Amino acid sequence: MEIRERILNKTFELMSRLGVSSVTMDTIAQQCGISKRTLYEQFTDKRTLLQTVLHRLYVQRSVSFSRAMQNAPNKLEAMLSMYFITKDYVSTVSEVFINDIERLYPDIQQQCREREMHYMQELARLIAEGQQEGVFRQGFKAAIAASAFTLQMRTVKGNMGHFPEGATVIEVLDTLFINFLRGIASEVGIKIIDSVLADHGINP
Repeated sequence: MEIRERILNKTFELMSRLGVSSVTMDTIAQQCGISKRTLYEQFTDKRTLLQTVLHRLYVQRSVSFSRAMQNAPNKLEAMLSMYFITKDYVSTVSEVFINDIERLYPDIQQQCREREMHYMQELARLIAEGQQEGVFRQGFKAAIAASAFTLQMRTVKGNMGHFPEGATVIEVLDTLFINFLRGIASEVGIKIIDSVLADHGINP
């Protein structure tokens, strides 16, 4: 593995678990087994390193989402596949990581919001196409549903303290996403949801 890739992997591993503020360039260099000079030759500062980590995550998720859409037999199953990919990412990220970005790097947070808008537009497109396929109900605007869901998901970040004690982020996201899909799914779509969830061991 190239030094640059090793640095990016280790940085995400550390920051996603401990938060951005708790991870110094010294720590990253030490954990990667390289000198600080080598680290700074690859990334001029911590901000640049963080931006590169987040951009790579965005590209990786976009590639995975594209693959999921290509392989799914319908748009509902594509959305479920994309959600499972997102769950894998969320399960590795601590709340302090998200809070640190919002608190310390508002410009980077804005970049994340812009990427979120792209995902929201993609979600609206999938819902509209799913309506044409018959897996989602008619009678509502896909763009409004996508916007409402995106806003709902955004409120979870940094607000886990408002949920019952012991509730996990994954439990909250499962509840929100699955019930969102059920609310817009047709009868055919409901059967697909139940089948896919059963295959993944999730109680429908």
